[in-house]
Amino acid sequence: MLSVVWKEQFKRNNLIVFAVIFILLQTLYAMFDILSFGSLSAMIGELGGGLFAVHITLNILMATMTSIMVSLSQIKLKLTKSEPRGATSIPVISFIFALLTFGCAPCVVAFLAAVGIAFTPIVLPMGNLMWKVALLAFIALSMIYILYSIDKGACKIKPEKMQT
Repeated sequence: MLSVVWKEQFKRNNLIVFAVIFILLQTLYAMFDILSFGSLSAMIGELGGGLFAVHITLNILMATMTSIMVSLSQIKLKLTKSEPRGATSIPVISFIFALLTFGCAPCVVAFLAAVGIAFTPIVLPMGNLMWKVALLAFIALSMIYILYSIDKGACKIKPEKMQT
């Protein structure tokens, strides 16, 4: 099943969906970074070029992996009319964790205040790099689970939905 879904990923419409999701996530991650430091130049000045490059690389990896998960789940849903188990809950948890990861104090405070939790977010060294690494690990585990769920899914593809 995974091989069929993966082949579908490279069709034009599915690549467009992937690209749109990637651009949205990468923009969101960049905005979180900029908000946490005030500006891009302040971020480079405070972290240095090397650590800045690590942050950007992690942002790209997280956006790519999340876009793949969402895109493959959407393709499976289109082919079988059933989502992989956990396909909707894992991205929501990842997004909430991402809000806490980037150190965007206004974002975190507003989110936590909305759910009734009031505290000041802890700012970790190196621009919250440890949180980003933890988020990347969580996304990787989520991706493994989604790929396994797609591959071992019980639903079969409807013959009229398969395109050659």
